[in-house]
Amino acid sequence: MIALTDSAVNAIRTAIAGSDGPVEGLRIMVESGGCAGHKYMMGLVSDSQPGDVVVEKEGIRVFVDPNS
Repeated sequence: MIALTDSAVNAIRTAIAGSDGPVEGLRIMVESGGCAGHKYMMGLVSDSQPGDVVVEKEGIRVFVDPNS
């Protein structure tokens, strides 16, 4: 489960405002690799992907792929 705090919403909103291109939301994902076997990635994206879990708070959208 993902819960967005008010601070996180404000940080994402600031990142989106500073982006050069169109942004639909923030993507969070887990990939194989790193010291413990997993690495955690996130970044602004211009669209969602089929099957994404979408968490939304105050107009901010966070996308998580179903494998993560």
